[in-house]
Amino acid sequence: MEDAGGNSPSAPAATGTTDTMKDAPNFGSESAAQARKRRWAPIAWLLSGFLVAYAYAFISATASDSENLSGCQPIVSAVTSRHRLPLSVSEPGSPAVSCDLGVHFPLLRTYYSVFIYGVLDRGEQDAIVIDLRTFQRVSHGQKLLVQFFEKENWKTWSDPKSGRSGGSRGPETPIFKAWVN
Repeated sequence: MEDAGGNSPSAPAATGTTDTMKDAPNFGSESAAQARKRRWAPIAWLLSGFLVAYAYAFISATASDSENLSGCQPIVSAVTSRHRLPLSVSEPGSPAVSCDLGVHFPLLRTYYSVFIYGVLDRGEQDAIVIDLRTFQRVSHGQKLLVQFFEKENWKTWSDPKSGRSGGSRGPETPIFKAWVN
């Protein structure tokens, strides 16, 4: 069925429609740059998710709540029950020993860090470490890092206007360290 002009009824002139995209170049469904971005997108999402999970695990591991620090008091008692320590500068009237929760990287495993001040005799330091090994073995506790310091580096401050006072610990370098597994 051709009309007088020799056009078939399905031709654009006969139907009144024109194809405006027939002259546009066809690069496929997506460009090469878009394909690369699409290929790396899942990897970027996985890496971002891992970093968020690791940050959450780090915060959870380093949070010093009473549940995690409850193991510190028996450790301090194990040291003070058998050894005479100098008095603390930061906590007057108490022995110069403290305990805190530490974290191993990259697996974020926790351990107790024990700080002992003023014990300078190496034989006494070894005796304390041996006693902590015995305590740890009997109590099946976590790993301990025992650090001995010459003295506490404690800087006091006060505000006469408000009547408030306090202190802060300055930098300290251990004179001896020992791990108790």
